[in-house]
Amino acid sequence: MKDTSQKRWLMSMLLIGLMIVLTACGGNDNTTSNESNGNDVTTPSNNGQSDSDGDVTIRVAWWGGQERHDMTLEAIDLFEEEYPHITVEPEYTGWDGYWERLSTQAAGNNLPDVINMDNSRLMEYSSRDLIVDLQPLVDEGLINLDDVDDVYQDLNVTEDGFVMAISIGANALGIIENREVLNEYGIELEPGYTYDDLIHALEDIQSATDDEFFGFDLANSEFEMFFVYARQNGQSVFNETGDGLGFEEDVLVDFFDLIQTMVNNHVAPPHDVMMDYIDGGDSMVGEGSAAASMAASNQIIGQQQSSEMDLGLNLMPHLEGGEYGNWIRPSMSFSISAHSEQQEAAAAFIDFFTNNIEANEILQADRGVPVSSVVRDHLSDIVDGATAETFEFLELVEGYTSPADPLSPPGESEVRGSFQRVVEALKYDQVTPEEAAQQFIQEAGAILQ
Repeated sequence: MKDTSQKRWLMSMLLIGLMIVLTACGGNDNTTSNESNGNDVTTPSNNGQSDSDGDVTIRVAWWGGQERHDMTLEAIDLFEEEYPHITVEPEYTGWDGYWERLSTQAAGNNLPDVINMDNSRLMEYSSRDLIVDLQPLVDEGLINLDDVDDVYQDLNVTEDGFVMAISIGANALGIIENREVLNEYGIELEPGYTYDDLIHALEDIQSATDDEFFGFDLANSEFEMFFVYARQNGQSVFNETGDGLGFEEDVLVDFFDLIQTMVNNHVAPPHDVMMDYIDGGDSMVGEGSAAASMAASNQIIGQQQSSEMDLGLNLMPHLEGGEYGNWIRPSMSFSISAHSEQQEAAAAFIDFFTNNIEANEILQADRGVPVSSVVRDHLSDIVDGATAETFEFLELVEGYTSPADPLSPPGESEVRGSFQRVVEALKYDQVTPEEAAQQFIQEAGAILQ
């Protein structure tokens, strides 16, 4: 009896195990449809969804202020209406901390699917195999660039044709002016004005005001200013191969002398005053304690939104006897990370932000003038204020540009950090322009090599 009971018990266990295996196998037979929402899912060839995918989720990261966050979230709602099978998880923050967060995610193989990219970081991310080549997605029609001029895309492409990113908007470096302040003192800086013209004009205002006024807010933009200054001297910050610097030492000495002189003559604020404004999120130009600052052209939109004064855009100062130093550049781009398992859905998102008229009406060229000629022409008729100013400025600056330099090499962020540390010491008169130039050249050379 005991043996018989054991045999029956063993037979029952075997039957239960077999039923579990068969049930599990049957439950995996869902390769052609996804019924989690009660509907079979069919997959068009180019709607951001592969044949084996049903509902998908993509993570999208960007930086900016609250205004940009709100507009982007509204455009994402519109995207999800058009692509109901794609859910977007937004990841957004200010510029400070954005790249540190991405570095942490990269180390954990957990980068978002779509990354808002700055041109200064493209080569770094590409060299570390953190972003994918978008050319196959363009070739398949998942990202439509038919209406995008080459000038807006060429900087995002390597020599061997690897498309690192899709430019979302275009801008150029320029001067944001407080027109009310300049008009009050009868100052108008016409295209072709020089650095000396700018300094003399600001000195005139300074002499007629008090110590609370500083003519030119450097706003921690000295590195970008030097990009233009080097190009005006027929040189560049980095060499063509990206393993060294591309300018002569005396060019940097002249630039550092310009910065130090502006601070010492109270034409530019001391470093601690400038940082107080930056840390507080305020604009000296916007509040009228400075008459001008250098910025990317699309930044006037955010500054004008927080200012009751009339702001405008002007060309960068001209170097007497020099070349045109400015260039039209992608202001921001979107890349797809190598960690993404939903690349077609990510491509649909990029295509939507590039070409969708209604989405761009929401976004209001906050990331730069749209690169699609169709979208650009549509918006040019309806935008006003500071946004219209960015459209007009790009048309103006086209006559004062030269071909762009190659993308900044990996290590650009460390080189930038070295430059800013040296400039801070320069502003406090802790080093001479000659000493500052030697220190930076030595540190930057070590980083790049």
